[in-house]
Amino acid sequence: METNNDNSETNSDNSYRIIKVGILILLLLSPLVYLFVKTSEPLGSQGQSQTNQPTTTDIPALEKAVNENPTFDNLINVSMAYIKNQMPNKSIEPLQRALQMNPNSAIAYNDLGVAYIELQQYQDGIDACNKALSIDPTFQLAKNNLKWGMDEKNKTITSIKTQEQLPADKKTIAYYIDNGMSYYKTGNYDKAIEAWSKIADIDKKNTTALNNIGSAFMMKHQVDDAIALFKQAIEYEPNNQLAKNNLAWALSEKKKAK
Repeated sequence: METNNDNSETNSDNSYRIIKVGILILLLLSPLVYLFVKTSEPLGSQGQSQTNQPTTTDIPALEKAVNENPTFDNLINVSMAYIKNQMPNKSIEPLQRALQMNPNSAIAYNDLGVAYIELQQYQDGIDACNKALSIDPTFQLAKNNLKWGMDEKNKTITSIKTQEQLPADKKTIAYYIDNGMSYYKTGNYDKAIEAWSKIADIDKKNTTALNNIGSAFMMKHQVDDAIALFKQAIEYEPNNQLAKNNLAWALSEKKKAK
């Protein structure tokens, strides 16, 4: 910090120092400007700055804006509000719609990566962050999120190695649920299905296993197989809300594919 000294400094010296301080402040703030004060980019543009911070976190207002005017910016804003309010599952659909409008948006791919990582679908999150970086290699936020996703995936792989050292006679339903979930988090859906399918040898009507296998089939885009399993889970447990939600999701995806 400097003080004025009329006896030793001229006005021009003061002006020069003010300019230098101003330039220094701008240089220090420029990374923050890049990361957090981005404005929306035109469709097809890769170099424009844009924000991944909603101007409001009023979810009903943002949802209304999307319903009335489903623009790229409105879809991004509502998806980020979902993420910030611990509802990453609800952010996937608007982000996918935003990417249909602008497949060259690093911001949308980065946000999709965050949503998947928060949902513990680490490989999907890694893929989305890598896509963001293929569009904008300088995007530091995507680099940070990519590292986050890779760290979480590596932790899960370590957990899988520990799980599979357990003797066969110790592998209970709880073990297979956890083991399958670990594989699911890493994007290895076939191994997840294999683990959960072993529960049938112990309990053929285990609705948790049926629901989980159905979810893995959804990730593999085997929608009809998933629907059959969700329906079976509901048959065995009519009040299973998770299976009902997943069945609605699967039927919705099947309808979209027609």
